[in-house]
Amino acid sequence: MVNISDAEKLLGVNFLDKDLLLESLTHSSSINESKNRVGCHNERLEFLGDAVIGLVVAQVLYQGEKNRDEGELSSLRSQVVSGESLAGAARRMRLGDLLVLGRGEELDGGRDRNSNLAAALEALTGALFLDRGLEIARSTVGHWLSEEIELANSGEIKQDPKTRLQLLTQSIEGQIPVYKITGQEGPDHFPTFSAVVSIDGITRGSGTGSSKSLAERRAAEDALKGIGNQNIEKSER
Repeated sequence: MVNISDAEKLLGVNFLDKDLLLESLTHSSSINESKNRVGCHNERLEFLGDAVIGLVVAQVLYQGEKNRDEGELSSLRSQVVSGESLAGAARRMRLGDLLVLGRGEELDGGRDRNSNLAAALEALTGALFLDRGLEIARSTVGHWLSEEIELANSGEIKQDPKTRLQLLTQSIEGQIPVYKITGQEGPDHFPTFSAVVSIDGITRGSGTGSSKSLAERRAAEDALKGIGNQNIEKSER
């Protein structure tokens, strides 16, 4: 069960109606697996939040560069509100740690599934809109998606860290990263996996996560930090 107080601290927002927050984090698998199917899952809030996010992002982009036409604004908005983009923001917020999942979905890596993360962020936005109104939802969602909006404004395309690492190591070292799961701790319903990534036989990064793919992604992020620091050192010599 989600600790509501901890969730609010992690998300940086307080809800007046705590049940709305819980509903926004509840995946349908949790309700489907309960004996009496009691409670509400987040799909209706997801529908509402999708519209709110679209409005917030559209306004931010509209108020940005004044020489952008409708077609360019639509393209940028699509980039920001795409499932992959929203999932990336949700990972940065550690939203996956807060999801209420059924056992089957949990064991199947549901905490790190793009569709679950994007849906939860949309549902959370819908809940915030209902609970605190449009202005607070606007400012909060703008903050949550600030990195994605900045990337869209700069014309850059955000890539998964594993993809970035592979492109970088292939171009610099001519090598492909190799990932290895090195451990698993915790109960079956809430495991923590450890992973390392090696390049040319040398370990370059490590990470942990609630799924194997998340552990590998965090290992890639760790490796990217190291490679970035090495490049800075070389440029300063």
